[in-house]
Amino acid sequence: MKRRSLTPESTKALRAFQPDWCLFWPEKVRAWQFDIWFPYIRRSRYRFAVAASANVFPDAVRDRVASLPNCVIVEDFAEGMRCLGTSPGLRGFLYTSGKRENLRVIDRFRRASHVWLGHGESEKRTSGFRMAMFYDSVLVADYRAVGRFHPAMRAWVALGACAIGAPIVEGVEVDARTRPRPIRTILYAPTWEGHSDSLDYSSLPDVAPILAAQLPELMDRGITMIVRPHPATGLRLPDRNRVVERLFASGAVRAPDKAQAFRDADIMIGDVSGVMAEFLFTQSPAVIPVSRRLTAVGKSEDLLADAYPWVYRWDPGRRELVDLLAEIETRDPLDAARSSMARRVFRDHRSLDDAAASFDLALGAASWRKRGVPPRLVYETRQLLWRLRGRSPPHRDDGPERVDGSNVR
Repeated sequence: MKRRSLTPESTKALRAFQPDWCLFWPEKVRAWQFDIWFPYIRRSRYRFAVAASANVFPDAVRDRVASLPNCVIVEDFAEGMRCLGTSPGLRGFLYTSGKRENLRVIDRFRRASHVWLGHGESEKRTSGFRMAMFYDSVLVADYRAVGRFHPAMRAWVALGACAIGAPIVEGVEVDARTRPRPIRTILYAPTWEGHSDSLDYSSLPDVAPILAAQLPELMDRGITMIVRPHPATGLRLPDRNRVVERLFASGAVRAPDKAQAFRDADIMIGDVSGVMAEFLFTQSPAVIPVSRRLTAVGKSEDLLADAYPWVYRWDPGRRELVDLLAEIETRDPLDAARSSMARRVFRDHRSLDDAAASFDLALGAASWRKRGVPPRLVYETRQLLWRLRGRSPPHRDDGPERVDGSNVR
């Protein structure tokens, strides 16, 4: 497949392409973060440039970009930024990670809009990051997420917040079951260890050995365990990879892609992470292991109950996993809670097409911040009009001006 990229010799091509938005990564593009938003970009009415300050793009990202008519890679960051600085069509920049290097871009492109996308809906402390006040708009799953931010910046974030629902994984559908059923496949999807011990929400050190010991009994019962660790597992603590390998050695199965793993799973065991919200779209049962480790990072069992009312909490020291599974496959008392929470977390989106339309509306609303109009007000007004029109696709011309002051084409 032909790859379209931009070099210092092809800045004319970038100007001709006229991207509306530039997705920016400090140093290198993280493929797993790009994959979260890829279905939205593919369905978007906007055009996107993808840039990384160290010009590092994984092959998987290159291949995905090459498949899109509305997306291009900026190979040379310095030259690309100079070109974007004079691009009449540029609306602004999109960010998925909260690095300080983002601030350099924000300072350089002061007239552009700067929108925080993030990389998933979760209750991790990083979801309420302190640099949020530098962005014109922050995309969230629902407006309760604004409460995660420091009180000093909460009002600013609230005015720019646009609730577009949690990201939906391409190819995942709502489970069609109407009553509890036997559990034959468990998906274990632990998060990674974070950049520091204070951000380590992973259950791997505490739970993986227990699951490895119980796997023979589970397999005797006809239960398969799929394991899909976070892509960054072992980045800070390489020993975590060895913990995962011991699970495979005990009989666990390596996960296919995320969507297939979700489709195969009757239930998921996961952590405080974005994957928990993503799995909620299926409305299948989910379990969070509780431990002293979670309490140490500020997630006691009571706080988990408040943040994840649709998720079963499992204390491995007090209850056998097979007993919890038996309760879920016979009664499943949290079934109604999952259905209700899914409607809220995904804002009643029933498909990626609906979610991508909200994504576009949110991007279109961001530029109003420069005129003193809250993006949230613009976004919610247009959401209402969109629904009144019978959910017809939003118009592309949904912002006040381009960066250069010209009208949106």
